[in-house]
Amino acid sequence: MSRYLLLLASLITALVVAGSPAAASSTGLTMTEVSIPVSGGKTLTGTVYAPRTAAGPLPGLVLVHGSGNGKRAGLAAEAAAFAQQGMAVLAYDKRPLDQPEYSLLADDAVAAAGVLRAHPGVNPAAVGLWGISEGGWVMPIAAGRSPEIAFLVLASAPAQSPIRVQNWNMRNKLAAAGVAGALTDTLSDRFYRLANDANLFAEADYDPRPALSALTRPVLAVYGTDDTQVPPAESIAELRRSVSAPLTVRTLPGAGHTLRVLDGHGMYTDRLYPGYAQLVGEWVRATATGTAPAAHADPAPAQQALSAELTRSRWWESWPAQLTALGVFLIGFLAYPVVAAVRRLRRRTVAVTRPARVLAVAGTTAVLGFVAYFVTVLDGANWRGISPGPAIAGRPVIWLALQAVALVTVIAAVMTAHAWRTARGDRLRLGFLLAGGALFLPWALYWGLLLP
Repeated sequence: MSRYLLLLASLITALVVAGSPAAASSTGLTMTEVSIPVSGGKTLTGTVYAPRTAAGPLPGLVLVHGSGNGKRAGLAAEAAAFAQQGMAVLAYDKRPLDQPEYSLLADDAVAAAGVLRAHPGVNPAAVGLWGISEGGWVMPIAAGRSPEIAFLVLASAPAQSPIRVQNWNMRNKLAAAGVAGALTDTLSDRFYRLANDANLFAEADYDPRPALSALTRPVLAVYGTDDTQVPPAESIAELRRSVSAPLTVRTLPGAGHTLRVLDGHGMYTDRLYPGYAQLVGEWVRATATGTAPAAHADPAPAQQALSAELTRSRWWESWPAQLTALGVFLIGFLAYPVVAAVRRLRRRTVAVTRPARVLAVAGTTAVLGFVAYFVTVLDGANWRGISPGPAIAGRPVIWLALQAVALVTVIAAVMTAHAWRTARGDRLRLGFLLAGGALFLPWALYWGLLLP
């Protein structure tokens, strides 16, 4: 029985290995597992891709992840394609973090480069870093800490602060979804300023320019002209201003942020954009000879819109002020019907004016409805876009309904204020309700509920 189990286990193992990229002999590559000791007593695992037959020591390329807790499998397409260009390529599992820490991730990249330099068949003097998106913030830091890093390949790398890039990305999503009017600022500028103020956005104000300016080794920057996640034209312009080291800028017409080919459903495939791997391979091989390619910059692509730096929140925009406002709304709007209900249970006379009743109901609906819609739409956003719901003239139907309720709230507040002035009793309860109504007006204006 054990003999048959052993045979079955061997067969399963053979099938798994044969179906894995490691055994894909048709690629002409070898794949070697490596361990990367990093700070904190941790060890990251990685895979070195290399040509099966090599005439001499190979230049090395360490792949640095973009945002998220990426695994090396997510970079397997790049690793294989670049290795086929005559390089030893190390893809490793990114350190899992709740929030990105560029300094820590840069140290990990330095450690990975050290492992690749010591790998058999690698030219230790010609090992550099490649990184995409967030990796463009990480790699210049790493290069500043390790003079042994021979070059950098920046792929879709942002040269602005993370919060500025993310805000531009969100505005592109909203534009693609057909959203117009005040909701655009609400879901982009207003949200990101609030998130930054509440420290929900790690590294939000990181300035990449000092690290870029300190670079001394050759740099290749590659951008897709159709990138909507990182502003390519502005990033190229900033690189040309900041980087004094030999700089080559290349653009791939029609390519998106990942520089991979899209399928018929708009999903990214495992195929790199045509010419991308060859471009990187030629540049790395030339750089590895010790002669940096001549500085060159392709024409910058057109951008639909420019990014903008966001100012810090003022005190009345801050998260404590916003949280306080929500508390005032809930107390002011809900206290009126709650007190009325308690009085009814005690069989006491309840004086209720129609405007006050409308204010309590409409105010509560507007505030809670706004918060629910705001959170739901933003939570549903992803790399493919955002779904604010069916729209009329660029305004989502749900948003239009919330704006209508907000307008009713303001009108009811004005009418309730008149009733409060003439009321002989119950002025305290009406006063709480009016406090919520008075605060609602500037709050609704700020969040766009009362703007076109």
